[in-house]
Amino acid sequence: MLRFRFTLQVLCQLVLSSCLITVATAQAQTAGTASPPANSIDRQFGSGWDCARGYKRIANACDLVAVPENAYLDASGTDWQCQRGYLKQREDCEAIRVPEHAYLIEAQYGRGWDCDRGYRPDRSNGRNQEAECIKVDLPENAVLTDSDYGLGWECGRGYRETNGSCTIIAIPANAYSTGNNRGKGWECVRGYEEADSLCVKMAIPANAYLGRQGTDWLCERGYQKTADQCLAIQLPANAYLNDNGDDWLCGRGHQKQEQSCAFIILPENAHLNSSGSSWDCNKPYRRSGNQCIR
Repeated sequence: MLRFRFTLQVLCQLVLSSCLITVATAQAQTAGTASPPANSIDRQFGSGWDCARGYKRIANACDLVAVPENAYLDASGTDWQCQRGYLKQREDCEAIRVPEHAYLIEAQYGRGWDCDRGYRPDRSNGRNQEAECIKVDLPENAVLTDSDYGLGWECGRGYRETNGSCTIIAIPANAYSTGNNRGKGWECVRGYEEADSLCVKMAIPANAYLGRQGTDWLCERGYQKTADQCLAIQLPANAYLNDNGDDWLCGRGHQKQEQSCAFIILPENAHLNSSGSSWDCNKPYRRSGNQCIR
């Protein structure tokens, strides 16, 4: 009796699973063969459909794009943009009021205009009240800038802003203008250094030369910088100058000990390493103090 009940349960489960698969297959086939909605077109590649130009997809339908007055469909054909001279305000296009001494710009948001050169937006009533263009009060020795912010001008080369005017930057002899209106605005020419707001000639010691930047000096090869002079490098036996020429190294098989190069004594079962300034043990030996052991 128990065996019969078990067999009956298995059969019911198999029948139920088969029914569910059949229903799912039918639904998928129905969805795949459903007719496209009105105002749609078949996709050029793959299956499915897209809405025709001037319509946008809402769920499984194509709804007409409502283009307000003074607007046009954009390149995608599913939205709209305002014509030149109008700005988007919610679902409408409002005309841009261009103040005197201003001109229209290509924009969908913002104010939609910029001031003519020599004028700047009047922000006396705050950022959101830029309704007019006011003339830039250009002081002597100043030039106009393209920025809407700030004074609308900056001082010319060799001048700096002081209390709304441009004052000349005092450049000492043997100096040049950097064009930077901040800081001192000048630098000493090559071979000169600043001292008490003046440019004085650099004192270059014997066996030295000006560096690439011209703001410091370097010792010639074979000499070493010590304080304000260049001292000749004394090479000990079995030594040579390094690549920079401002110090010395010991030759292969020797190691530096104070101011001399000592000969490296190799213990048994050892060899010079790749640098030549020390030694390593031969395999399978290992180093222990000054010898190689197994």
